[in-house]
Amino acid sequence: MTADFSPVVKRDFQNDLIEYAVTNALEEDGALKVEIVTFAGQLEIKINDEMFNVIDQIDNVILLFDDEKKQVLYLKTLFKTLNSLILYAEKLEHINKYIFIANALKDLKAELADKYSVQDDTIAQKNINLPSSPQSSHKLQWMGKSKVLISLFYDLYSNVENGGEPLIKATKEQVKNFLLNNFLEKDGQPLSASSIDTILTPSKEDKRALKDDRIDTSKLKDKK
Repeated sequence: MTADFSPVVKRDFQNDLIEYAVTNALEEDGALKVEIVTFAGQLEIKINDEMFNVIDQIDNVILLFDDEKKQVLYLKTLFKTLNSLILYAEKLEHINKYIFIANALKDLKAELADKYSVQDDTIAQKNINLPSSPQSSHKLQWMGKSKVLISLFYDLYSNVENGGEPLIKATKEQVKNFLLNNFLEKDGQPLSASSIDTILTPSKEDKRALKDDRIDTSKLKDKK
């Protein structure tokens, strides 16, 4: 008799475990029997089972084409899609730990190629082209030297250029986080946290922008 699983009793995300109550099995004391499975194990079973359905569905689609050229075109388009999915399964950090996903996709592709004698002649994609993440899409791109930008904020929050009174009341850490969270280099890359740390350190004047390159903040303070 196969076990019938009820809704999840407990999830242990730290250890990747799921507890199910088995509804058609009881312990000796009459309590529901509980089985513990891993998320990865359940996912692998689901994927392997679903692959049989996928192959059937692909077979049914191919039968709709009465032209062999159309069948080949469909399969080659499918191979291209599978190549992208395999790449994602291998490269994305939150997915590649489940290596069986990429393996299942590779097996599917190999089985289709063998079954229909159609080889994949597409050039395999090597890099993932992901859209800008929400975390970076809002950032402003500084088109000048990053040293000038960081030095500007140093001058604004320090008391060096402003007669002892800062124009921004903030800690070094606040300024650093503000720069990292709101600006990109001119090439679109994030600012260097270590460079910001260095330039914002009072004793590192030699690391800041030269006076001729510096944005003058000395006249920005309100005169009383």
